[in-house]
Amino acid sequence: MLELLATKHDDWVRIALSMTGNIDDAQDLVQDMYLRLDRLGKTKEQISYKDTVNRYFIWTVLFNMFKVSKRTKVYKKLDTCELVGNEELKDSDYDVDEDYSFDTLNARVKDIVKEWKVYDRQLFDLYFMQGQSLRQIANGAGIGLNSIHNSIKSYRDILRQELSEDLMDYFNGDYDKI
Repeated sequence: MLELLATKHDDWVRIALSMTGNIDDAQDLVQDMYLRLDRLGKTKEQISYKDTVNRYFIWTVLFNMFKVSKRTKVYKKLDTCELVGNEELKDSDYDVDEDYSFDTLNARVKDIVKEWKVYDRQLFDLYFMQGQSLRQIANGAGIGLNSIHNSIKSYRDILRQELSEDLMDYFNGDYDKI
C-alpha cells in the first residue's frame, strides 16, 4: 500500500502545500498521512479507485489531518477568526504564539467556558480543543448530530457576544485596549 502511495508523493505534497502554505509543513503532513494510513491498516484496495490511488480519499485524509493539527497548536487555540465571523482575517498573517493579548483572550475564553455545565465544557473541549468532527463526537457519545451542531453554534454565539469587541481590537492591532 505504501509503495502505491509513494508513486504519487509529489502530488500529495502539492495538495498538502495548498493547505499549509509551507513546504516543510506540507512534507511533514504527507509523512504523517503515510504513518496514519499504515497504522490504520488500510489496504491497496481501500485507497484505490480503478487501479489508481483515489485522489479524493487522499485529499480528505490530508485535509482532516491538517484541520486537527491546526486546532491542536501550542496554545490549542480556538479559531478566533471563525469565532468573530470574519473570514478575511482568517488568511491574515499575525503571530499569536508570543502575543500577550492573545494569551489574555485565550484566558477569557477559558474563564467563560469554565462557568458552563459539564456537558457543554466537555463538548466544547472535544470540538474546539481536540479537533474532533461533529460526527466523531456524535458516534462516540451517542448523541444526535443535530443536537451537537446546535450546541456548537450556541457556543460560538455566546463567545462572539462576550468577546467580540476584544477580538476586533486584537485583529486591528489595538492590543492595549484588550
